[in-house]
Formats: sequence, structure tokens, C-alpha cells
Amino acid sequence: MAAVIISALLTAASMPGMLWGGLIWFALVPLFFELNRSSLLSGIIKAFAFAYVYLLLSHFWVFPVLSRNVPDVLETFPPFVATVTFFLMGLIMAAPFAGFGIAYMLLKDHLWKNRLFSSLVVASLFVVFESIRGYGPLGFTGGRLSHALINDLGLLQLLPLGGTLLLVFLIVSVNYILYTIMPKAFLKKAALVMIVLGCVFSISSLLERFVPRIAVGDGESGEVVAVQTNFPQSIKYNEPASVVLAVVEDALRSVPEGSWVVMPEATFMSDIRNNYVGSRLQEIVSERDLSVLIGFPTYNDKNYNQVRIIDSNGFGEEFYAKMKPTPFVEILPYPRIFGLFGFLRFLDFFSPGEEYTVFDFAFTNLAVQICFDSYYPEVSRGLVKAGGQVLVTSTNDGWFDHNTALQQHFAQMIFRSVENRRFGIQVSNTGISGVIDPYGRTLKTFPTVFETDEVFLLDTLNFVPRDDQTLYNSYGEWIFTASLMIIGLYLFVVMISPQIKKARKS
Repeated sequence: MAAVIISALLTAASMPGMLWGGLIWFALVPLFFELNRSSLLSGIIKAFAFAYVYLLLSHFWVFPVLSRNVPDVLETFPPFVATVTFFLMGLIMAAPFAGFGIAYMLLKDHLWKNRLFSSLVVASLFVVFESIRGYGPLGFTGGRLSHALINDLGLLQLLPLGGTLLLVFLIVSVNYILYTIMPKAFLKKAALVMIVLGCVFSISSLLERFVPRIAVGDGESGEVVAVQTNFPQSIKYNEPASVVLAVVEDALRSVPEGSWVVMPEATFMSDIRNNYVGSRLQEIVSERDLSVLIGFPTYNDKNYNQVRIIDSNGFGEEFYAKMKPTPFVEILPYPRIFGLFGFLRFLDFFSPGEEYTVFDFAFTNLAVQICFDSYYPEVSRGLVKAGGQVLVTSTNDGWFDHNTALQQHFAQMIFRSVENRRFGIQVSNTGISGVIDPYGRTLKTFPTVFETDEVFLLDTLNFVPRDDQTLYNSYGEWIFTASLMIIGLYLFVVMISPQIKKARKS
């Protein structure tokens, strides 16, 4: 089991905001050593344990949110409940990897001696169960192996071809090839191991040299003013809306007249369309000729965590509602099973959004997603297919005490931008706010709440509208289908090989 823990530690340490992403290229090797000397049941347990440990370590920042921040602000449950909830979260995230353990243990003795084909089969198995981890109301893609490559600009250019699952496929393939090399006379094979790793890093570096740059600030560019509000969650949830309004007023009076302004998710924690706050905002935007994209919940036939535009004409009718409400926090999945966890909700339970709304904003088609929507590639794909020329994430990350959480969330905007070849803008309460080009370069970021005492920050973010259609945007997770085909081909060959040998002998 020690090798399993080593793999889990190396994988967790490779995630954004942790140690070094390069660890991911050999992080799984100890796991494969352990699985290949295990029994069926032991191997299943070890595959699950690997995922359980690395996913909890990667998301360590969730624990203080549950154990301290939410209880202090909302007083909905005692801190000790956070421990049970945190480890239950790990069980849910890691469960699909038990399926990987089952499949791998059943097939490992039949893997061909051909390293390349064996690596493709193992990578396909991993991709299939990694895909399953993101499905359904409990699905979550945080901690995906591909996230370790956030700083590898060259390899990120594979994203428009096959998304993050293509990078997962590549990572697992390299790890399995290294595993097949290392068991036999390691010292003699060390040079080959270094050659494999050297090729990976060299290819990434070579690809990076050819990544183009896009000039911003010329006639084809657009711009928005992003406002990052830095007040703590206790003010948003427990103080009168007038306290938040005072900060928002100051911010809106600080932007140039006639600006297009983007504000964070849940800038206000109540429906402001028909009260004093909404009326006051309309007065300000009218006085200064502003158009403001702002987030707040709405309660009609359905509850939505949404964003919409307010301008001199008042609140617009169009809105984008969060497609992927956070389980237990914003939506209660499978109420008959998890009904007793209803106390975990932060504000209220919301309905998932139903339309990929694209706003006519800042002389472009602005596609806005909310908070952890950016973790799900299908949301950005849907927005781009609906006509989005620029991707925006409006988010409230004020619950997080650790910069690692902010870096991991901002990384998702980078992946979504490159997958769809769109400029990406993130506007966050407390940070990270900034703009990314379609090739994954971060062009500008704001200081986070940990780096400034200002109650709000604002800056102009430039972008160039794009209409590119990438392979990934058109065909989505084709790598999942390809993986199933590779597995199917492998199973077919395994089944007919004994018959062929028998026929030859006869």
C-alpha cells in the first residue's frame, strides 16, 4: 500500500497551486507496480485508495470552508459535521476509480508485451472512468490529471483537438510505458526512462515556440471593466444589502462613463429587481450610461443562481442561470438518499439552468458561465456553440482561505479558453480575476484578497471576439468513444488469440 500512497502524494503535488506539475509524468508508476502484484479485491481497493487520497489532498481547501467559514457565517451546522462531509465528498469523487480497479485487474494478465499498445489500453480504461466521474448531479472534474499541465503552454495546444481527456490519455500512456520499462534492470533502463521524459518535455517546449500571439488593443479589440469586490462573505450574508450597495456604488462611480461592466456571481444575495437596491443601481447606471452584467439569485417559478444585464432601460429579461449547481450547497441530489444533508445548503437550493444564453454585450456575443460551471467543459462548449465569441466566468470565491483554491479555479478558465479558442475572462469576488488569450496565456490578473486591503478593484480587460470552431468544440469528448473502441478491439483480440493459436497447432 505504500506505493499507492506515494502515487497519490505525487499526483496531488502536481495539481495547480501545489508543488510541480511535472510530477504527473511518473506519478502513476508506483500505482501500476502495486496493482500488478495484487489480487483482484486488493487491486480494486488500492485503485480506489489512490484516488481517494489524492483527490482529498488536492481539494484540502474545501475542509476549512466546511469546518470554519460556513459555520461562522451561516450557523447552519456545527464545525464537527464538516469532517464527515469532507470525507464523504472524497468517497463520491473516488468511487469511479474502483471501477477502473476492477477493469484493470481483470485485464492486466492479458495485456500484450507490446508496450505501446498496452499503454493505449490502460490509458483508455482510465479515460473511461475519469469521464464517468464528471457525469450526473454528483459529477465533478476537479483534480483531473490533465490539470497538472496548466503551465505547459505547448501541450495545452492539444486541448482544441480532444479536450482535457486527451491530455489524461497522454499522461496515463506515458506513465504506463515508464512502468513497463522500469521493472527490468532499472539502472540499465534509466537512460531510456530519461529519454521518454525528455521527449515529453522537449515536445512541449517545441510546441510552445510555435504558439501565436494575438494583439489586443487595436480596432478589432473589445473591452470590459471587471469589478472585483473584496468584502468577506459575512458582509454579503449577514449585513443589510445597503452595506454591499455602498461598495458597489463606489465601484460603479469609479469606472469611466459609458463602460461595459462585469461583476461577480452573487454580488447581492437577494433578488434586487423590485426593491430599493435595484432602483438605486438603475439610477447609477443611467446617470453614467453604463451596462452592467451582475449576479444575484432570482425566485420565480424556479430558483436560479443567475446573471443578467442592468442598463438605463432597467433589468434585462435575458439571463444565464448556473448549469451545474454545486451538490448539497446549491442543489440536493437524489433527495431520497441524501435528504438528511439538506442542512449543507449555503443560501437556498436552485434549479439548474436550461438555456445557453449568450448576451449581446460590449459589441460582442458574451458567453457567461457561473462559478464551478467552468469545471465542466460541456458548459463552455454549449455556450460557444450557441454563438459565444468570448467566454466569461462570473464567480464568488470568497469562501476560500487558500490561494490554491483560487489557482485551481482560475486554471479551469484557461482550459476552457484553449479548448474553444476564445478569450477567457474571470471576474471573481476576492480573486482570481483576469483575462486569458485563446492559447492559454494569462494576459492580466488582479491582486487577490490576500494581496490587497482595497474593498474593491477594477481594471479594463481587453479581448478579441473569435468565431473559431475547434475539433473539440464540434465533436466534444470523442476521446471517450475512441477509448471504448480501443478497449473493444483489445477484448476482441484477447478472445480470438487462443482460437488462432489452437488452429495453428491443429
